[in-house]
Amino acid sequence: MNDLIRSAIAAEAEEAVDSRTVLAELHKRKRKPLALIIGVATLTVAAAATSVIVQTAVHKTDATPATAPSAASAVNVLLIGTDDANRTDALVFARFNADGSASVISLPRDIYVGAAQDRINSLYQSGPRALTDEVQRLTGVPVDHYAAIKMSEFGRISTAVGGVEICLTAPAKDPRSGVDLPAGRQSVSGDQALAFLRQRFGLAHGDLDRIHRHQAFLTGLASKITKDNAAALARAVNGVVETDQGWDLLDFATRFQGPVKIRTTTLPVGEQVNRGGMVGYAPDPDQTKKFVEGYFGGDQSPAQDGCVN
Repeated sequence: MNDLIRSAIAAEAEEAVDSRTVLAELHKRKRKPLALIIGVATLTVAAAATSVIVQTAVHKTDATPATAPSAASAVNVLLIGTDDANRTDALVFARFNADGSASVISLPRDIYVGAAQDRINSLYQSGPRALTDEVQRLTGVPVDHYAAIKMSEFGRISTAVGGVEICLTAPAKDPRSGVDLPAGRQSVSGDQALAFLRQRFGLAHGDLDRIHRHQAFLTGLASKITKDNAAALARAVNGVVETDQGWDLLDFATRFQGPVKIRTTTLPVGEQVNRGGMVGYAPDPDQTKKFVEGYFGGDQSPAQDGCVN
């Protein structure tokens, strides 16, 4: 691992950044690496080296959701993508197992929650604790840590890694999101990557289809994160990622010693309902808890095609 860390620092030096400055910032700030958050799907041991560089780019808060688990146990992480008003556009609940594998559940942003029956996408505006507490109540599973990033940053992130490969079953063109892409496999970056992630109008299942796009994009992004582009990624996300105070991801990184297996699924939510003029989902509480417990325990979800709508 020390050799990997030295290689990552050398790569940063080639970008005209003094490696001594990087290490000084590392020890002073003790910030968290984005690469392990969004890239865990296919990273190898290079993730440990990447973390040395990228962790200087992350802002931490004191809103630790729960007591940090031991290094040998599974870790439950809530990954939050927000819009400019701090509403939640993307919500992913991931269990990282002790063997380095990951089970990932996307939570639709329009789930009704709480006594006031607000939609879950509004809770982060009241702070991370409001959202993590509700996810715990909804799923019956503790949230050990969280990481949040604005969705608008994924355009720059995709450019920093040289583009992200996606596959579309049909051409996508939507004036609201700005997406204009042909069918088939292709690499997206910048504005088109962001437009791809944002589109929900014109899709057969609206936001649920958009969730499939998020899953495909993050899997593709993970495959592009290496120690060779860690420096560029760090610059792209500087100051835009927030995590809780209690997460030692340098220690967390040591569990990733080879190719990482990842499974993705979406929480079943049933049909949309209208409450007070707001359209959303009201999943069955018992079935939701049963599904999450089973999936995190190893139950298989239906295989998804490599291409998305």
